[in-house]
Amino acid sequence: MKKRVLFIALSALLIIALGAVPVTARPEGPKPGLDFNGAHFNLNLLGKDKTMPGDYDNPDRHTMFVPLDTSGMYIDLNTPNNLGEETLDGIKINMTQGSEFAVLDGNATDGEGSLQIGPGKYWVYIAVKAKSPKYPDAYTDITGWVEAYDNIGQLWYYVPVGSVTVSKNGKWTDATDLFFVSDAEDPFGFNEWSGLPQVQGLGVWVFDYMGGLDSWYEDSGNTAAYDFSDLAYFWQFDNHGNKLIQVRFYPM
Repeated sequence: MKKRVLFIALSALLIIALGAVPVTARPEGPKPGLDFNGAHFNLNLLGKDKTMPGDYDNPDRHTMFVPLDTSGMYIDLNTPNNLGEETLDGIKINMTQGSEFAVLDGNATDGEGSLQIGPGKYWVYIAVKAKSPKYPDAYTDITGWVEAYDNIGQLWYYVPVGSVTVSKNGKWTDATDLFFVSDAEDPFGFNEWSGLPQVQGLGVWVFDYMGGLDSWYEDSGNTAAYDFSDLAYFWQFDNHGNKLIQVRFYPM
């Protein structure tokens, strides 16, 4: 018995000494078809085949207009960057986090829209509810990107943090990992160093991750480290024929 107690105590001291990152067990999310109607924020992305007039920036809206077909549309990237690219296919949907959910720019048919997400962390599910008959094989690709400028290296970084492809198949797609940065996705080794809480199987909530990166240089005291500024998170939204895409945010 004494040996067992001693082993447990030594193990605990070893974990502390190594500075282990706190990891929260992944909680149970909503089950599509069962408890999928619980409290949530619903965003409808409405595909339009022409550019809509106006901004449609009423924060109380639950809709955003997007191009029905983003072929030939591109997101301009800051250069020089780590990707060695000047553009990404599709349009940009900017994501921020604030005191409440709000559609800040509801017209993305001009190439850019904006959504503010409420406080906390969320399960995110996406489903296609309608597609255009002109696109029998309609699909939508969505990739989450963290953007940051390194003042030391004078280089823009674009970090992909998850992607999904959705089509009208009657199924809800779990897109939660679009909003979490795993250790494998973190190119700077920041997650392991920071000690920010992680959700098992997902990583660090993207807005916590960016907030940490923003102050990392000052806190680390390492003059060889990165010095990040101008951090942002956005969706690369590449749509080909889907008319109604529904996105649901469920509190964790």
